[in-house]
Amino acid sequence: MKTSLTGMKIKLKLVLLMFIGCLVSQGLFAQEQQTPNDYVVVLKRFVQRLHDPDLATDIILSQDLITSKKLDEDLQDYLLASIDEIRINVQSKDINQLEYLSFAQAGRKETSDIDLEGIDPQQVYFVKYLKRFVFAAVIRDKKIASFTLVSKGNNKAHFVFY
Repeated sequence: MKTSLTGMKIKLKLVLLMFIGCLVSQGLFAQEQQTPNDYVVVLKRFVQRLHDPDLATDIILSQDLITSKKLDEDLQDYLLASIDEIRINVQSKDINQLEYLSFAQAGRKETSDIDLEGIDPQQVYFVKYLKRFVFAAVIRDKKIASFTLVSKGNNKAHFVFY
């Protein structure tokens, strides 16, 4: 009887492990979550690539930013110009002195005029240089989803996604 009980326990454990394995393989049990450190790594990589004068802007657009599948030509030109503008700003700074702050770390004073419009605040980060904000970014799926804040009136700004 004891051997039979031990055998059943082993079979039960195997079935349980197989069940968990199926859940994991289908993404139902363990979904990949980004940690705050992962977001900073993505942001630092983006800044380093912006700082590199030998890297073409369209490469940064295609490899580092999330955009809709099809950008019309005018929107793509605008986005490339926006990247170039932020690039000039970043290239004029000593990137070793940049700070990377989460939305929560940035403080209420700096974030009170941003309307997140449903964006997870854990995905919002700021780049700061010598106590001044350089730009803000929304990070999703290990890429930059937005680095563009625009006014929406009433002293509020919101992120634009392309």
